[in-house]
Amino acid sequence: MNFPKSELPVQAVAGSGYPDTGKLVIPVLVEDAQVDILREHTGTVRVRKVVHEQPGPVVQEGFREVVETTRVAVNQVVHAVEVPRNNGDLLVIPVYEERLVRQLVLVEEIHVRRRRESLENVPPVPLRREEVIVERLDPATRQWVLEDS
Repeated sequence: MNFPKSELPVQAVAGSGYPDTGKLVIPVLVEDAQVDILREHTGTVRVRKVVHEQPGPVVQEGFREVVETTRVAVNQVVHAVEVPRNNGDLLVIPVYEERLVRQLVLVEEIHVRRRRESLENVPPVPLRREEVIVERLDPATRQWVLEDS
């Protein structure tokens, strides 16, 4: 017998909770997955950084620089402004003043001399070296154990 699809005779299965309506009832099932994160303490790690300082093998020659300034009065009428100039290790900075008569007068020069003086008994420069220590806590003995690197 061939029945149209909408008229298939179906009987309700006893105890299924579906009434016998003469229609085909197909239950649709959906599965849900639930993912939980389980955190588990597997151990404790301690990382320490130790800085070692030792005198360096390099002995540095020390010096200090001394700057001397001298004011030199000139009071001389000039025709043009000059820029600062170097005479060897001497820097000469001219200082000008305009007078009412419209004269340019070189009032003074500032002489700046730099010289180095050697310092004796300069201590060696200390050199620093960092070391990282990684340790793991042994759960049985509760002691910190050095971890292999």
